[in-house]
Amino acid sequence: MAWQIFQQATETVKRAKRTLVLAPENPTQDTMATMAAVLSYLTAHQIPADGIIPQINLEKIPAFLPSHDKIQPRLSALRDLKIKLDVTQTPVHEMVYDVKDGKLEILLTPKSGEWQTKDISLHPGEDRYEAIIAIGFSDRQTLNAVFREPADFIHRLPIINLDHDAKNEHWAPINLVDLAATSNSEMALGWFEDWDNKKIDDRIATALLAGLIANTNSFRSSKVTPSTLEKAARLITLGADRENIVHGLWRTRQVNTLKLWGRALARLEHDRSRGLVWTTLSRQDILDSGTTEARLDELVNELIAFVPDAKVTAVFVEHDAYTTRLALFAQPPYAANVIGRPLGLDGSHLRASGAIAKPLLEAKDHAIESLRQSLS
Repeated sequence: MAWQIFQQATETVKRAKRTLVLAPENPTQDTMATMAAVLSYLTAHQIPADGIIPQINLEKIPAFLPSHDKIQPRLSALRDLKIKLDVTQTPVHEMVYDVKDGKLEILLTPKSGEWQTKDISLHPGEDRYEAIIAIGFSDRQTLNAVFREPADFIHRLPIINLDHDAKNEHWAPINLVDLAATSNSEMALGWFEDWDNKKIDDRIATALLAGLIANTNSFRSSKVTPSTLEKAARLITLGADRENIVHGLWRTRQVNTLKLWGRALARLEHDRSRGLVWTTLSRQDILDSGTTEARLDELVNELIAFVPDAKVTAVFVEHDAYTTRLALFAQPPYAANVIGRPLGLDGSHLRASGAIAKPLLEAKDHAIESLRQSLS
């Protein structure tokens, strides 16, 4: 990536009095780790910043990630409102305020005389934030959909689009996007090293390495290159705690997640001649485990690790009695968005997903037949 892009991103946040770091709902572990690293790195440069992941359960943010206390599930106030009263001729003697029926009442008592309507004016304050770093948003529509209420403020500020997904549309004024990168954490590392490598301490290095490990299935992904391993080695040299990462990512799985994986593994089927692996989960499985359909990507990652020789992995989830969701993962030479196209799936060459308007078992049989034909 051209150094000028990194420099543009650096100058943008250096000039901002406060930066807002955003991630989508149900973020990947890589995205959460990247956000934590970015927040900590900005703090190291004494740049105030806040992180927002909509509706995030704060208990699900791994405790070993730095600056996790700066991540919140919703936006706070975006700007102040100033009420100005001209007191040059009529000074204030007393002020009392109260909230009644959802309305703020302010009672001002003058020392003498009275105020006129012309003495009062309202002024919107300055924006709380002056720059945005959007992590893992493939397009502006996705960003607007997640942050629909303050969409106007999103259009007012310079945005840094940080992503590695092939679906990314390079939609922002500043695009830190590299399709050859394995993860958002790898993209952030490149930016930090271009800016000031000395500010990457052991906690930031740990967060970045966690993102690399999570998004490459512990470096088993086909996208891993010698350069990826070299970067991981640099992070360990900088103090990244691999043992803490392994414990935080895998040894603290919640019981409900393990239940869901157990049911998926119990129904695992394998077409060895085509390298195709699939499993099914009913609506009742989801309810009994206490998890959500949002854990599909994580489940696919576990199945890939469980059957490393699989070229294509499919997970079918019963959304309702007439609709089935399908998550598809493919390894080269196959592309998930290509072999999934006849099924109406959308995504990148590695992942594709979508809904099939059929009951679970019928959808599974239909999709497996289509995948077999594509793989043949």
